[in-house]
Amino acid sequence: MLVSTEIQSYRALRDDKAIIKMLKEAGFTAYDFSMCTDLGAEMVDADDYLARAKDLREYADSIGMPCNQTHAPFSSAIKGNEEYNKAMYPRLLRAIEISGVLGAKICVVHPCNDYTPEENAAMYEGMKETAKKAGVKIATENMWNWAKGSPTATPAACSDHINFKRHMDLLDRDIFVACVDIGHAEMAGLNTSAAEMIETLGDDVQCIHLHDVDKLHDNHHLPFVCDIDYQKVIAALRKISYKGDITLESNTFTKKLPVALLPAAARYAAAVATYFKTEIEKE
Repeated sequence: MLVSTEIQSYRALRDDKAIIKMLKEAGFTAYDFSMCTDLGAEMVDADDYLARAKDLREYADSIGMPCNQTHAPFSSAIKGNEEYNKAMYPRLLRAIEISGVLGAKICVVHPCNDYTPEENAAMYEGMKETAKKAGVKIATENMWNWAKGSPTATPAACSDHINFKRHMDLLDRDIFVACVDIGHAEMAGLNTSAAEMIETLGDDVQCIHLHDVDKLHDNHHLPFVCDIDYQKVIAALRKISYKGDITLESNTFTKKLPVALLPAAARYAAAVATYFKTEIEKE
């Protein structure tokens, strides 16, 4: 079980190699390559995207820091906006290719928030051959919406344990897995919890996005800062004999920090992630 974090939290350093080196020195044993915004998206959109990925892989290998998973650009699709969808789809395929070059086991590709399970399955179907060729599994993730005037989040694709299970039952489990976003699952209005989602999905859960929320907003704080009961989450992961990695997605934690404090922040974040690993692996 590797201890990882998405590198988007540390992009103030403006250099992926410097970030990966810092994370290794901080105590992480892997990194999650973010292709959502900023430098990661630049790689996806570059003509020489595979060469850039190969160069980063060679550097990471040279310091013994593997890429355990990646995060594709989003939104993956917008219902009713075919112009957007046509432009985004090749970028998703590129993200999967990049994931393979980096050596990632899993690439998280968001479902379309407003698609039915059947519509999302149709979208994902076209990614299978690219994933097979890259040697990468694709993870779908529990999402959320926020309707105008609503005091809480509103349902979206995979936003509760039942809908997430419906999605998984339509997908080829040789290629597709579940990424449970712990914070999303704990947002009020979605009629689920992280523990319930984990236990319902069972073996499908092969990766997580670990962060804390105030039970209302998608805060993406470091665990133990807000209101999630993590002992229940740990118990659920132990119950399903979770064998995936511990991957933080706590970008709010570093958002306002001066660059000089990022190494210290990374050391603390690594200690928190390692705590989860230790607790989950207890006999």
